[in-house]
Formats: sequence, C-alpha cells, structure tokens
Amino acid sequence: MTRLFMLLCCLQGGILLAQDFSVSGRITNAENAPLSFVNVLVYEAESETPLKGTTTDDDGSFILKGLKAGNYTFNFSYIGFEDHNEAVELSSNKDFGKVILNTSPEMLDETVVTAKLPTVKKTPGKLVFNVENSSFSVGSTMDLLKKTPGVVVIGEDIQVKFSSPIIYINGKRVYLSSSEVASLLQNMDAAYIKSVEVITNPSAKYDADAGTVLNIVTSKAISIGYKGSVDATYEQGIYPKYKFGTSHFYKNNWLNVYASYTYGKRKEYKEDDGYVRFFQPNEVDTKSIWETNFDRTTEHENHNGNVALDFTLNERNSISLTSNISASPRIDYSNNGKSLIYNPQRQLDSTITTLSNVNYEKNNLTFALDYHRELDDKGSTLSASANYIYYDNLQNQGVSSDYYLANDDFSGNNSFYTESKQNNNIFTGQADVSTGLWGGTLEAGLKFSNVNTESVLDFFDTENNTQVFNNALSDNFNYTENIYAEYINFEKEWEKWSLTLGLRGEFTEIEADSRALGQVNNQDYFDIFPSASFHYTINENDGIGLSYSRSIDRPRYQSLNPFKYFITERDYNSGNPNLVPAVIDKVTLTIDHKSKLFFELYYENVENSLDVLTFQNNNNSTLERIDANLIRSYQYAFDVTYFSSLNSWWWMHFNTSTFYLANEFYALQSAEEKYTNDTFGQYLFLTNHFTLSKDRTFTADLTGKYISNFVFGNRYFKNQSFLNISVRKDFWNKRASLTVGVDDIFDTLKDMASTSRYYNQDNHFYANLEYRVFRVGFKYNFGNARLRDNAKQIKTDEGDRLESSN
Repeated sequence: MTRLFMLLCCLQGGILLAQDFSVSGRITNAENAPLSFVNVLVYEAESETPLKGTTTDDDGSFILKGLKAGNYTFNFSYIGFEDHNEAVELSSNKDFGKVILNTSPEMLDETVVTAKLPTVKKTPGKLVFNVENSSFSVGSTMDLLKKTPGVVVIGEDIQVKFSSPIIYINGKRVYLSSSEVASLLQNMDAAYIKSVEVITNPSAKYDADAGTVLNIVTSKAISIGYKGSVDATYEQGIYPKYKFGTSHFYKNNWLNVYASYTYGKRKEYKEDDGYVRFFQPNEVDTKSIWETNFDRTTEHENHNGNVALDFTLNERNSISLTSNISASPRIDYSNNGKSLIYNPQRQLDSTITTLSNVNYEKNNLTFALDYHRELDDKGSTLSASANYIYYDNLQNQGVSSDYYLANDDFSGNNSFYTESKQNNNIFTGQADVSTGLWGGTLEAGLKFSNVNTESVLDFFDTENNTQVFNNALSDNFNYTENIYAEYINFEKEWEKWSLTLGLRGEFTEIEADSRALGQVNNQDYFDIFPSASFHYTINENDGIGLSYSRSIDRPRYQSLNPFKYFITERDYNSGNPNLVPAVIDKVTLTIDHKSKLFFELYYENVENSLDVLTFQNNNNSTLERIDANLIRSYQYAFDVTYFSSLNSWWWMHFNTSTFYLANEFYALQSAEEKYTNDTFGQYLFLTNHFTLSKDRTFTADLTGKYISNFVFGNRYFKNQSFLNISVRKDFWNKRASLTVGVDDIFDTLKDMASTSRYYNQDNHFYANLEYRVFRVGFKYNFGNARLRDNAKQIKTDEGDRLESSN
C-alpha cells in the first residue's frame, strides 16, 4: 500500500510538472478606466529576454496561456505610465485581478498625447472604430474614412454596403450636399476625432431616411485649462493642394469654449474618354459613333469656421450654442471637350469642340441650440435642440461649341449662358427623453423639420455676341417640405440576451412648383418604420444575432430641381421634380467569435430606389444623366470581418464581402420597357498598423482595398483597387507630429471604367482623376494637451440632402 501511494504521488507530481497554466488580469489607470494595448511580458527568473507576451483588449483584460510551473516576472508597460512588475511562483492558474498603472511622474507637467493603436468594437448592425490619439487620427477626416472598416470612398462619394450613408457628427445630422460633406471632412482634422461609428442597422431614434449611418464622434472635454494647435498639410497630385488651420479650446468649471478655422486651396484635374454608339430608329443599326475626350480643371477655395460654447448651469442642467460656417467664394470649373463623330463605317464625319466655364459661390451657415437635463440619479435624461441652416449656391456657366467638317473646315458655332441660384432655409426642432424601464433603457422623442428651397435659372442664347434671354428654357423652382416625426426605442441586456426594439412614424407634406412645368409634385403621406435586433451569447466565445430595419430614402433637393448642368452641349445632368421617396427593408444574420471574427449574411430590398440613370437619346444624339426612381434595387451579401493585434507592434483588420447587386429600372429611351442591371462581385479590405519604435513615436499604416464588379443605376463598373501608405513621427515630447504618405501608390484607380450596354444603349467611359497623391502634414500642439475639446459640427437629416451640381 505504501509503495502504491508513493507511486501515485510520483505520477501526480509528474503530471503537475507537465501541466500548462494560464495567467489573466485586467489593467486600469488610477481612475479605474481600462487601458487597452498595454504590453504584458513574462520573463523566466533572471532572464532578460521575454518568454511570452500579449497586449490588453479594449476592456483592459489579458490572458497568457501555456506557461509551465516555475518562477516568473510579469512586466506591464504603457507609454505615459510607470512600469509595473510582479514576481510570481506559478503552480496553478493565476488571476492578478485588477492591476493599476500609475501615471509616470515625469509626464505630469508635459503636454503628452500618447499615441496608441486603434481598436474596433463590432456588434450586430454597428461597428465602432476608435482612433483617438492613434496614428490613424492624422490628416483629414476624409483620409480617416478611407481607412475605416466597411467604408468605401471613391472621389467624393462615400459608400457603406453600396449605399450612401447619412453623415452624423456627435449624433447630429449634417445638412450638406455630398460635395459639401467632402469639403467639410477634407478640412476637418482627424486629430479631433474620437471614433467613427458605422451603423448598418440604425435604431428608431435616427431619422427614417437613415438606412445606413456614419456617426463621427469628436473628443469631449475632461479637464480644466487651455490648449491649442496649428497644422498644415501639403498634397501633390497633378496639381498642388494645401490647407492650414488652427484650433483653440478653453475649459473651466462652468464653460467650454472651442473655436477653429481652416483655409484650404485645391486645384484638381479630371480627364475621361467617352464612347457612344447612337442607333437608328430600328434600335439595331448604327446611326453614328461619338468618341469624346473631356477634361476638367477645378480651382477651389474654402473657409471653414466652428465655434462651440458649452455652459454648465448646475449639476443637472447644461446648454450649448454651436455655429458652423463654410464659405467657398471661388469654385471654378474649366471644361474642355472634343468629340469625333464617325459614320457607321467608322469614317470621320465631323468634329465638335466645346469650351465650358463654370463659376460657383457657396455659403453654408448652421446654428444650433441644445439643452440637456439629468432628470434623476438613475441616468434619466431630457434633451431638446433647435437648428437653423442657411445655404446658398450661385452658379454661372458659359458654353460655346464650334462645329467642324471632316476636312477641319469651320461650319458653325452655338453658344449660350446660364445664371442660376439656389437658397435653402431649413429649421428643425427635436425633443428626446431617456429613462430606465424593466432593467433596460427606453428612449422616445418628437421632431419637426421645415425645408424651403427657392431656385432660379435664367437661360441666355448668344446671338451676334449679345446675350438674349430665353424664356422657354428659364425656370423658377420652389420646394417646401414639412416632416412631423415621433419615435420610441427600447434596449435591454440579460446575461446572454440583448434586445433592441424601435418604431418610428413620420408624416410628410411636400409641395413643389415649377414656373415652366407648373405644379409638379404634391405629396402627403404617413409611414411607419420598425426596427429590431436580437443577440444571443452562446458561450464565452461565440454569439449570434438577427436584425431587421425599415427606412426611407428621400430625394436630395438638387435632385428634384429640373435645371440642367452642361458638361458639353450634348452631354448634361438634370434633376427630376417628380421623384418619390424610396423604402428600404433589410435583414441581417450575424455570428461572432471572440469579438474578433464576425460573419454576416444580409438581404436588402429598396422599392423606388433613387439613383442617377444615364440615357442616350438616339434621335437627337444627346447624353443625359437624370435623377430617377428605379423600380427597385436589391442585394444579397456574405461578409467576413476579422481584427486583432497580432503582436505588440502589429495591428490588423481584414474585411471581405461576397455580394450580388441588382438594379431594376424603366428603360426610358428603349422600346423594351424594363431592364435589370446586375452583377456578382467581391470586396476586400485590409489595413495594417505598425509600431516601428519602442517608445511608439514612429508608426506606419498600410491600407489596401479591392472591389470587383459592381453596379450603380444603369452603369456597370469593374475592378477598382488601391494601396495607401503613411508614416508618422512624434517629437518634441509629442507636442508635434510629422506625417508623410502616398495615396494610391501604384496609380491603379486611373482609367476607371463604367459601361452601359443594353437594348439601344451603348456607351462607356474611362475616368482618370487625381487619386495618386503625395501628402505631408505637420501639427504642433501647445497648452494643456491633456484636454479633450468640445469640437462640434451640426448635423441634421434635412441638411444632409442639400446637393449641388457636379
């Protein structure tokens, strides 16, 4: 018996020595805030080389597995904090519990902003990209969006899952056109951005036309003092571009004051080659072939100013006043087009050269008043806001076309001139309440918006070098819209379940009048928009979710405007005052693993979807791009997302989407009534962040995207890809930073091809823009850099539908 007992003890000891143990814990600062990406290194006794290592997750937690029994030293380090060491004799699994890192004493009086890795938090219907004080928060916010998972930026067009998202800043919608949004984001320093929220299943508190949402969250004030910064960026493509700005922030116990100003000047070049085969009335035989080379040089000046005042009235009440001013006193387009016209036998028949100069002047003034009250100590709140937006756009365009015979003999000229202006006045008022209910959170609110748009177009023919007013081609267009909305939203989490249920109702009144066309679009309608999402945690590593949402997509104001913008005399864009809203239904199934790997399967259907259709009129040989309601659009997609810190110096995010897109529309210029433009395709996204120095002051980013076939409207696009790289160096105790980078390193976005070929439509274009750009930026911070400012932009749903001609 004694020998047997000794044998068992020996076996037991052998098993113990061979067993692997794990060590875990959670790292916080002295204020109990979790610290992510803290380096955790484990050393064997008296060794100077680490045996293993990891970094903490978003919640400050870490785990190290596969350690044998023995004596170890654990080192916890993070820039700006004192190193913390723990000696451990490991004989079983070890939980450190909470480990507190103290701020390094030599850092206390310095203006230090610690650079760290970005993080990604993914939940069903929402991805949060945290970039504050990371190397990604360099350059403009538009540059940041290009690195944001799930966001595709092509030129000025921002896409999320192949739809245009509604842009919010700090939970408020931006009332700007797509070009104005691009200008705003190009002039907004990414250093002021805390996170970007990509919301593919918005709750009922968002406006009903918010099918997808990009919410850009700026930093909040956390301490008392003053800070400021100056920055400048220079870019070189075909032409140089630059911007410089300054921002200042002061906070005391009852007042936050923020002011910023940015000036930008850009010169850009675009060129495309077009091909159009016009048909005979039988829609089979060729009438003529037009090959056009078109180029446009754009010179653009922009001033952006922002002032925000936050008043703390008492411990429960606060009020904010915000103003944003964007002024573009000069936007000049110089368009040049040359069309070679061939007969069906490919013999040159004639030539047309067109010169067009366009001058814009745009101003956008936005003012907001916000009130917030804490109703009790349990987190119940009441908030109310009022917004006023004034937007004006003045545009003058002169077009002159010279006609030549095949032998280059001059045969005639046609010239005309247009003057147009658009004024928009937008008012919104909103009240929201949030309170606890049944262990969850109940939100409810009311909103009213009024939009009044007045547009005037004066058309002049040029006769004998004299401008003659053409009443038949001139027009006045007035548009009025009132929306009354209410919503209720409930969220709750259990041990394994989470639930969000929402319902929004909106009643809309529309009146649109054209002097030339008469009363063209009167609508009164009410609709409801439910949303729901469920998530179930299967185990500590896996979960599954299901979500549904219904939303509306309203036409942009400029899309309703029937005025024309001419690219050449026979190639123009025009609005459509008869547009109706589109209704979107979307269902998504999500599976998540360890909060790092996500699988999404979703279906989206859009009735009366809004898009731009390009039609060639074979009778008069013109090409028109018109805003239109499609019959419907729909897509199926399967997405895979993965993100993780591969080690202490390499952070990676990967996303892929396999999709089917289809647009069904009326073929307005064809005998056949309907057509479906569809494709299968693939989207790939990969971004890498590298820390190149031990003190984390030298970093690099490498981002690449690839999109295979996809469709917009009745146009088909194929194979777009790019690779961006940038490096950043912090110096002068992190008071300053220098960034150098190149977008589209291999110039793969040039000659972007789009095709429309069906029935009696046959045209394609190869567009070449300044996508490859070299960028260098410098920023210097002064004052108390520990402050996080209250920078704000005013965003509203109605203002986001402002649209200017492109």
